[in-house]
Amino acid sequence: MTDWDSLRYILAVAREGGLSGAARVLGVNHATVSRQLSRAEEAAGVRFFTRLASGLQATEAGKVAIGHAEEVEARMVALDIALAARDETEEGELTITIPPLVADDLFAEDLKEFKRLHPNIDLKIHGAVKVLNLHKREADIAIRVSNSPEESLWGRMMAPQRAGWFASPAFLEEYADVLTGKDTETPLPYIGFTAWDNVCPPTLFANMPSCKLALKTDDMMSAISAAHLGIGIMRCTHLVGSRDPKLVRIPQFALDDHFPIWILTHPDLRHVPRVTEFMRFIAGRFSARRDVYFGPDEPNAGGQMAVNEQATFDGTATEAAQ
Repeated sequence: MTDWDSLRYILAVAREGGLSGAARVLGVNHATVSRQLSRAEEAAGVRFFTRLASGLQATEAGKVAIGHAEEVEARMVALDIALAARDETEEGELTITIPPLVADDLFAEDLKEFKRLHPNIDLKIHGAVKVLNLHKREADIAIRVSNSPEESLWGRMMAPQRAGWFASPAFLEEYADVLTGKDTETPLPYIGFTAWDNVCPPTLFANMPSCKLALKTDDMMSAISAAHLGIGIMRCTHLVGSRDPKLVRIPQFALDDHFPIWILTHPDLRHVPRVTEFMRFIAGRFSARRDVYFGPDEPNAGGQMAVNEQATFDGTATEAAQ
């Protein structure tokens, strides 16, 4: 088999575990994937997958094809990056991936100003929660919220972040005596996240011994909506909480460190003019509004993050989601 188009269909089916998932990542319909897979199997004279009730399972021939497909894919991506690294033009397309909660109206203003300065650079924004792979050229530049970005990428930390507890004004009024310590009997309801290891976060328990879980979710947007309705207090970044007109920060809980915001690219692309221009511009904009992400200075807040804010990045460890 010498057809890369067939190999990429086989690879997508293997990675997604079925035709529907493969169709989604390839941007085609279910029937197209099924047809391409059938043609590939007919041309090779073997079955690449066994149809099971739970999905598609690779046969021995399929495993061989998948292995070769991964090698071909890696070579094609390497070629793409190598050619892109030699692009000396200041115009063209730039694909940027950014967490949705960071892609707010401030970031939109950044993009508007960048486009005014560089009208010939076409921006493509991916605001998905999924972490795109820069080594596979799924994006040119990544804005990530992380304690330690992938060590094989290049970039810098743009702004430190802190997080705090927020609630609706009506909730604060209703539970004013609980928050000030006048009422020690009524438990304070809070909104938790499924990713939390502890049922009650230490920072909450230390300041409010009497607390109870009102709601647990795996989604920040649903937590924000619940907080708007007064279901409980919620923990979020200062960026998210302070810019939400329906939320107020609870003063009894100090802001604490959260994952900082980085801008990253593949090392081979760092000298491409449009990549360089965008990274320099956006880093300057984020750094200039540090207080939006870090919050107001408070006693014992610490100063190390402000020092590290200007650090450049040439390799550390793994990513963390917003």
